[in-house]
Amino acid sequence: MRITRTIVAYAGATILTFACASTTSASPVRVGTSAQVTAAVKSSVFTKTVSPAVEATLKEFSGSSSFDLTGPSTFGACDPYNSEALALAPKPCFLGNLHGTKTIVLVGDSNVGNWVPALSVGLSDTPYRLAVFGFSSCGLANLPYAPSWGPLYERCRQWHANIPSAIRALHPVAVLAASGDVGTTYSNSVWVNGVKNLFVQATLGSPTTQRILIGTSPLFGESVVTCLTVHANPQDCSLEYTPGSGYYGGTLSRDSQIARAADATLIKTSTFLCSSDTCSPVIGNILVYSDVDHITIAYSSFLAKVLTSAVLAALK
Repeated sequence: MRITRTIVAYAGATILTFACASTTSASPVRVGTSAQVTAAVKSSVFTKTVSPAVEATLKEFSGSSSFDLTGPSTFGACDPYNSEALALAPKPCFLGNLHGTKTIVLVGDSNVGNWVPALSVGLSDTPYRLAVFGFSSCGLANLPYAPSWGPLYERCRQWHANIPSAIRALHPVAVLAASGDVGTTYSNSVWVNGVKNLFVQATLGSPTTQRILIGTSPLFGESVVTCLTVHANPQDCSLEYTPGSGYYGGTLSRDSQIARAADATLIKTSTFLCSSDTCSPVIGNILVYSDVDHITIAYSSFLAKVLTSAVLAALK
C-alpha cells in the first residue's frame, strides 16, 4: 500500500486527506466486519509463518517513504513536534466527513495516528467530521516535564496550555483521547489525574460533550518490523501479558481507572489487537505494527467498522 497525502486550507485550519492505492508488493486496503476482525484476532496467535504479502510490506518499510505507511503520517501537517506556532495556536487536521455537521475531536500523542485511518474511513459516510489534534512525543496528560528536557517539552507544555480552548472552540459532540504508554516515569495517580484534567478542561461548559478514552495499544520491547525480518515465526515477536499486572496488563488496568475518574467511556482496543493475552504482530495477513507501538495504516483501516461502531455507540 502506498499513501498519498494532500493538504489544503479550510476554515482557518488544516485539512489532511489521504488516498490509498495498492502497489504490486502490497495488498489493497481491507475493511473488516466485526466478525472478520474477531476471527482474525483470534486466529492470529496461531500464525506461525510470515506470508509473502507481509514480507512485501516489511520490504516497503526499508524504503524512504515508509513513514507514509504509519498512522502518525496522517496528521503530520498539524503536529507541533517541529512547530512552536502550532503549540501556541493548535490547529486540527480534519478527516472523516469533511462536510459533516457535527465534530468529533481526537486528541493525544503520536498514538492518535493508530486510530486516524480507521475513523477517517469509518466516519466518512456519517454526519461527523474528525478533528485531529496530535502531538508526537507529548503525553496525553500535562506532566511536570523538567526544563532540562529541552524545547520539545517546552512546546508540549505550551500545547497543553492551549489545547483545551482549541477543542472547545469546535463545539465537539465528543472528545476522544488516545496515548501511548507513559511508562514508569510517572505514577498511575499522576497519569490518571492528568488525563482526567484534560477531559475536564476540554469539555468545560459543555456537559453534553461525550468523553471517550481509546484504550492503550501494546508497547513491544523492540521494533516489530525489525523483529520480523529476523524471525520466521511471528509468535517469536508477539507480546504476552498478564491481565491486571505487569507492564501491559497494568496499563490496561490504568485505562479503566482513567475512564472511571474522568467519567469517560473506555473503548478496549486490546480486543482488536490481542487474543488469549497475546498480541501478535500479524493479524488477518496484515502487518499490525510499524515499530514498537504505532499501528500501520493498513491494519487501522481494517478496524474502521469496529472502531467507528464503538465510538458511535458511545455517543448514544
